[in-house]
Amino acid sequence: MLAEAVVFASGRPALLFPEALSEVRLDHVAVAWDASRVAARALADARPLLKRASAVTVVMITDEKPLSTVAGEKLAGHLRELGLPARLQTFRLGERSVAEALQDNAAAIGANVLMMGGFGHSRLRDFVLGGATEGVLADLKMPVLLSH
Repeated sequence: MLAEAVVFASGRPALLFPEALSEVRLDHVAVAWDASRVAARALADARPLLKRASAVTVVMITDEKPLSTVAGEKLAGHLRELGLPARLQTFRLGERSVAEALQDNAAAIGANVLMMGGFGHSRLRDFVLGGATEGVLADLKMPVLLSH
């Protein structure tokens, strides 16, 4: 509840850390990308973090909703044009939730922070169907930069 309040009320991105984190490194950023408004907002808010990163991986889950990887390829190319070491990595959900897939795959590629847009759907929809943001907040496995 506190994390939700910070994300909604601050008007700024929130960098959240799991309680059991032993070391803080923010040099490989996984950018959760679905070409949505909140993802674009989070990307803009994360610029200072991205500029300091030694690796940036645009991550897309391709079987959760209809997404073209072209958007991810264009974003990775744009980030490279800005001088950032960016690449695209696509994943499938399998039997996992979006929240699990994002964090698990970010960790599997060596990312140590996940950047994502938060609360992109209505509160009612998220209450009824659940949402990626709620899932990540319920089981924070790595540092996450959330922006709304």
